[in-house]
Amino acid sequence: MTISVVIPAYNEEKFLPRTIDSLWKLDRKPDEIIVIDGKSTDGTAKVAKGKNAIVETVEHRGIGYARQIGLEKAKGDIVAFTDADTEVPYDWLSKIEKSLLKPNVSCVYGIYRVPDGPLAYRVFINFIQPTLNLILSWFGIPMAPGQNIAFWKEKAMQVGGFPKNFKIAEDIEIARRLKTVGKVVFNKNLVVISSGRRGNEGIGIIPRYIKANYYYLLQHRADVVGFPDIR
Repeated sequence: MTISVVIPAYNEEKFLPRTIDSLWKLDRKPDEIIVIDGKSTDGTAKVAKGKNAIVETVEHRGIGYARQIGLEKAKGDIVAFTDADTEVPYDWLSKIEKSLLKPNVSCVYGIYRVPDGPLAYRVFINFIQPTLNLILSWFGIPMAPGQNIAFWKEKAMQVGGFPKNFKIAEDIEIARRLKTVGKVVFNKNLVVISSGRRGNEGIGIIPRYIKANYYYLLQHRADVVGFPDIR
């Protein structure tokens, strides 16, 4: 069994080295790391290549497009996704592999935490959002975060993969699609650490998160609320 890790990136030379380093230090190492570079204007591609990652340069068309290209390019039986500003724990892929080997499981996802950023943002991301997401999972809505999700490639391709036109919620959408071909498992012990830089926008980011999820969940729209283009 092989595992690919895909990282969408756009102007991420500052954060990307730590992300890739954390992946190569895993107890179960990835068989390949693919960085989907949206024509960055900084040294993102050079940094990735210097860390022995495969770089695929694509048009800068948003996160849904980048993730889908990564899925298509990945050679692994399992494809795991994380973000360029995220560090994973040493047993990340081991836990993913264990979850996906259980009968009829098509997808597994966890949570993310932020150690920095404004206090209100940290409280929302680290405590309020996981609680809301857990409640939604009880109602069959997998609020999967794109920086901590993995699935069988064959099953993902079977359901059409990521929606290329989605600017947000592409991670939740593919998890919902994967429910049609197997179990989607929420593993609360699958935790990654992400940058809190989105919180630097100020307190207004929180209602925007809520509004974005409202429009997606109730109207299946992913074009209403915008976020800074950092991926």
